[in-house]
Amino acid sequence: MLRELIHLARHAPGVLALKRRLDQVELYETLMERGDAAGLRAKRRALVGDLRGDVLEIGCGTGMMFEHYGEGAGVRGVEIDERFLERARRRATRSIEPVLGDAQALPFPDDSFDAVAACLVFCSIPDAERALGEAKRVLRPGGELRLLEHVVSDRAIPRALMHAADPVWLHLNEQGCHMNRDTFALVRAVFPDAEITERFQIFSAGLPAFPMIAIRAAKPAR
Repeated sequence: MLRELIHLARHAPGVLALKRRLDQVELYETLMERGDAAGLRAKRRALVGDLRGDVLEIGCGTGMMFEHYGEGAGVRGVEIDERFLERARRRATRSIEPVLGDAQALPFPDDSFDAVAACLVFCSIPDAERALGEAKRVLRPGGELRLLEHVVSDRAIPRALMHAADPVWLHLNEQGCHMNRDTFALVRAVFPDAEITERFQIFSAGLPAFPMIAIRAAKPAR
């Protein structure tokens, strides 16, 4: 816990200075690029690199995960913010189509995708359980959900501190990002057989060293 607090105190002034100077898209990309350089890029690649068939990426942002999809994947990337979507369209290849949409009401028929993926998204969706229900709806039977998310700590004292500090964090980030989401519990409510495949932290200049997890779940085959 002490290491995480020192990391936050060390980098917070620089991030606040960036926030005053950059718009939300540039700030997001700057911080994500730092996170990628500190190890997040490899986690993204492991999350989606082997996916094949029709893939939906929820909350594709500016398209920073697009480079990690393999040749066998045809990707639809849903993003609710038009500013971020414009940048995602620049990164899209022939097999990737970014579209405007809300994860809480996906604009696709039932059983449309072989896989649904998201990276650092469910912390900021207002009704995350509804969005997970939508993900399950559009998955084909046997299709897989893959998530990479930061989550509330499972240790008592850090967990209590994260709950207490969440309103301040929400105000500062202005992206609807909560530090105290128990995303795995939300996933298990919709996908009872979901599993955490990895726990880790990223110590990157500008990003708090929140606990992070990789989650996999499958829609039951009929």
